[in-house]
Formats: sequence, C-alpha cells, structure tokens
Amino acid sequence: MIQVLIVDDEPKLREGLRSFIDWEAHGYCVVDTASNGNEALEKYQQLRPGLVIADIRMPGMDGLQLIGRLRELDPSLHILILSGYADFEYAKKAIQQRADGYLLKPVDEDELIGYLDTIKSQIDQASQAEQWRLTTREWGRESFIISLLMEHPGDPELLWSRAEELGLAWRSYQVLLLSTVLDEEDYGEKLAAVRNTMTRLLEAKGRGYVFSHHSQIGVLLNDPILPVEWSELYSNIRHVVEGLGIDFSLALGPKVCKIEEVAYSYGVANRLNKNHFFLGNDKLLTEELLVEQTHDGGVSVHELDEQIYYAVEIGNHELVKQLIEQKGTCYISQGLTEEQIKLHFAEMLTALLGRGIKQSPELQQRNREFSEYLSDIYKAWTLGELYEKAQQFLKQMMNELGSKACSKHQEVKMMLELIHRNFNENLKLETLSGILNYNSAYLGKLFKNETGEYFNTYLDKVRIEKAKSLLEEGLKVYQVAERVGYTNVDYFHSKFRKYVGTSPSAYRKTSNS
Repeated sequence: MIQVLIVDDEPKLREGLRSFIDWEAHGYCVVDTASNGNEALEKYQQLRPGLVIADIRMPGMDGLQLIGRLRELDPSLHILILSGYADFEYAKKAIQQRADGYLLKPVDEDELIGYLDTIKSQIDQASQAEQWRLTTREWGRESFIISLLMEHPGDPELLWSRAEELGLAWRSYQVLLLSTVLDEEDYGEKLAAVRNTMTRLLEAKGRGYVFSHHSQIGVLLNDPILPVEWSELYSNIRHVVEGLGIDFSLALGPKVCKIEEVAYSYGVANRLNKNHFFLGNDKLLTEELLVEQTHDGGVSVHELDEQIYYAVEIGNHELVKQLIEQKGTCYISQGLTEEQIKLHFAEMLTALLGRGIKQSPELQQRNREFSEYLSDIYKAWTLGELYEKAQQFLKQMMNELGSKACSKHQEVKMMLELIHRNFNENLKLETLSGILNYNSAYLGKLFKNETGEYFNTYLDKVRIEKAKSLLEEGLKVYQVAERVGYTNVDYFHSKFRKYVGTSPSAYRKTSNS
C-alpha cells in the first residue's frame, strides 16, 4: 500500500477527502492529515508517505512553499496540488515544482482516480527498477567476492576501486567458510537453506556479505569474529545445519588488512575444512589447529593390531577404545591421508574378523552385519566418528565371542586361553602385559607361580603338542612348523627335539608306520 498524507486547512475537506474514494481498492492508504504546511512537514518526516495531497493556499506555509521543502527532503516524492479556483500562475509554479497533478475543488472522483493510477504505476516501476538495481549490485558484489578468492585476484588499486563501488572498502577482511557434501537430489534446496542461515546470522546484522562457491557457503566479514563469539556462532549454525541432516565443517580464516589478501584468508579456511576429518566437527576450525604432525616412533601398527585382537578376546572394552585411538594417532603421525586411514582401518577390521571366525565360526553368520559396519568406516565424516564405528564393530565381535572382562584373579586364566587359541601367532609376554595392564616381569612371575612353567616354555610345549598331532596327520615338517607359529624350520627342529627327544621327521615316520 502507498501511504498518503492529506494537507488542507479546512477540516471538512480533509475528512471528506479521506472517505471520498475507496483508497485501498487503488493501492493506497491514508495514514494521516495535516491542517497547515508546518504540521505537514513534521508529519512527513515521521511517516515518510509516498504521496502528499496539499491545498495550494494555507495560512503560514502555503502549498508551493511546502512542495519546495518536501523536494529538499525527497526529490522523488509524489505530490498532488488542490486549489479552490483555476489560477494559471499557481498551476505553472506547481508544475515547475514537479507536482504530479493540479486538482480543482470540488475534486472530481474520476480525475483523482486517474492521477492515483498513474502515480501508482510510476511507483511500481521505480520499485521494480530499484529492486533490479539492488539485485544486479548483489550479483556483481558476489561475483567480485568470488574473484577475490583466487590466488592472484588482480591489480590492488583496481580491486580497491571496485570495492569502493560495491561497498566493500573495509579496514579488514576475514573469510568464514562452511563446507559440506550433499546428494544431488536435494543439493539446491539444502544449500539455499544453509545460505539463508548464514545471511540471517551475519549479513542481516551488517557483519559482511554471504557468497556461494561450489558446495561452500562463505561470508566475507568486515570485522573479525572474536574468540568469545566462536562457540555461540558455531552452535547457532550447527543447530540449523544438522537439522537438515547435513555433515559439515565450519572454518574461519585469519584476519587480513588488504583486499588482495582475501585469498589468503580463504585459503586457510579452505585448508581447515579439507582437514575436518582430523580436526573434528565439534567446533569452529581456526588457524591455530593447523599444526604439523611428526612421527612419535612408538609402537608399530602391527603390534597394535595384535594388542587390539587380544583385547577383543578378553573383552576389555576400554582398552580396545584406547588402542583404536592410538592406532589412529600412529597413522596421523605417519602423514596418512583420510582415505588411506579409512582403508587401513577397514583392512584391520577385516583381518581381525577373519581371525575371530577361526575361533568362533558362528561369526560367519553375521557377515552381512559386519559388512555394513565396514561400509560405515568409509562414510565417517571425522576421525572421531571412525573410532566410534570401529569400536562398534569390535564390540559386536566381543559379544559374539562371548568375551568377558578381565579381573585381577583371571590374569593367568586369560593368558592360558590366549595361548591355546593363538599359539600359532607371534605371542609375546610383553604384548599380553600391555593388554592386561601389568608389568611384564610381574606378569611372568605370576604365570610361573600358577603354572610351574615360564611363559615361553609353556607356549613352546603347547606348540609342540599341536605339532605332534599335525605330524601324525601326515603333514610335512615345514608345514607343521608354520602352522604352530615357528617361522624358522631349523628353530622348530631344535625345539621339537628338546621336548620330544627326536626330530620331527623321525616322529612323523614313526607315527605313520
């Protein structure tokens, strides 16, 4: 609705004109009236109507003087002049003041409506033109912002000149960047919803301008976001974005003071988002998080795999969690990529499942379920999420294997079970001590006191007993050595002779004769 202010010193004419026609039917609304020019000027400044209808002759400030003052305030204001009699000179002056029309009293309804329709058409066209101007300005601004993200955006002086034209000539700049992965089917709709959120939280508050770049929604900020604001900003954005079912990361580039340095701020934010897998998605990612990882020279990945399997066998959930995270840290220190880490974790879980199936064949029946867990490994958005998926996989294995948590009175029993289940593996007292959370010397003494044998001696005897059974079945000596955990055949020969009193080949020949 176009707002109208009626100005006349005659009360009957003011009120009569208010009810003279159905203003709303023509797109207008009479918001107020005034009895003289001074009052009209005051009310115009308060109400800012789109049309003023004023009597040309009034006490104090007349209609022509009022037009002059109004033109100073708003050159585009629409004005209709009322007059009690035809006066060419007054009409001429009104036209010179760019009045939209000159109406004689008593006002003719059709003539007034004709003027109103013409003025409304002009206002609508001007509004559309202004909207188009603003839209094309926004398009131009966004295109310019995107050009600033490039490594070499152009000549600094030309950039600054263009920035002044587009309202981007600021003292500092900072890029806030939200990155996500969306399915093609709802890509446009969800991206628009994310953009609207960024607009509402930042652009609408004068903090900068929103832009879209591929699957990223960014904000070129005109004032740095302070550390005290990080948590609340992240929470507000996360609340909306996660409600759309979107995995995302949000990064803040450093503040820069030159427009040609915007690319640097964007580059850091982009790099942070690309490292979201390692940095997590529970906070705003900032430059301080980009620290180089170095190899810590700790336990090998293979040893960790062994420890994880034994921890699964004894049902130590907390240890499994610790070892999984230690394995991830080990991979990070080696500089592996997200894809490589996911692949290694999937391979480890597959191998552990294979070993578990040998111990408990019924695990094979849950193969489809375990395959889904493996698929989730590749979908993990962050390293923390990958840890959770891996732990769920191994927890299910523990449930199927019937593992029980180890107590202080079960250490030796657990060790014996592990030996009899895994005698063919490279079992070490040091490995088991880590699994059971005991000093290896103390655990060795505990084992000796309970069994009467040293750990390695007991392990050798279990292996040799199994070797005797395999030799009796007719397997070749090198095959038996490999199956019971000896990689060196000569070493197997010496151990067998020590405990049996004869060579493996002689024992095989005797038992099969």
